[in-house]
Amino acid sequence: MSTEAERLHAACERDLGDPAGWPDPTAYPNALALCIIDAIYVTGARHLSVERIVERYRGHRAAQGGDADSDGAQQLLASIHGLGGPRQWASQVGNRRPTSTAKGAPLRSVALLEAAQALVELGIRTAEDLRTAAQDDDRCVAAKAAWCAVPGQQSGFTWGYLVTLAQVPGVTVDRAVAGYVAREAGTAAPAAALLRAVSESAGWEITALHHAIWRFESGRPYQREVPA
Repeated sequence: MSTEAERLHAACERDLGDPAGWPDPTAYPNALALCIIDAIYVTGARHLSVERIVERYRGHRAAQGGDADSDGAQQLLASIHGLGGPRQWASQVGNRRPTSTAKGAPLRSVALLEAAQALVELGIRTAEDLRTAAQDDDRCVAAKAAWCAVPGQQSGFTWGYLVTLAQVPGVTVDRAVAGYVAREAGTAAPAAALLRAVSESAGWEITALHHAIWRFESGRPYQREVPA
């Protein structure tokens, strides 16, 4: 390994604990609807609250005879409209958290609606559509721009999380993870290459490593809880 990769490896061992205890990365490879819900609601929240929203959506869809784990963006839009709009959806499935602390900021359910609509308008209706679009530079740029135009999504953080949840091939390095890599490795070299070097040398699964760093940087637990 390079000196930079060795520094990163040492930092991961110091900060992330036993790799056997790293939580499994959350993913919804067949459900763009769940990817969108999780990505929109994840910022500034304990992930347990997001998991509860996902489970309520699953229950809501099951009551309709649907399957949330195969829902695309169109099914998500139909569920929002079917309940009377984003405010009603927030009350029955999501929650009433706003997209920011700014006065008059729209609810996250409004952002959810706008994000799903934006993807559908670009022909991205399923998780497979998103994976395909993410591998095409022009389509990826257009999709990211449309997503980041939605209230509360301007930073691009949730876009990176969205493509991670959809299991886009390769390593899409989150901004927080890239910041950790640059800080600990002491270099501006591409974060993906350094993560790959560390994962190969240590025998760690690269997606699990990326997720553990993301959780560490975002203040979330990065070790699975062991039952007492």
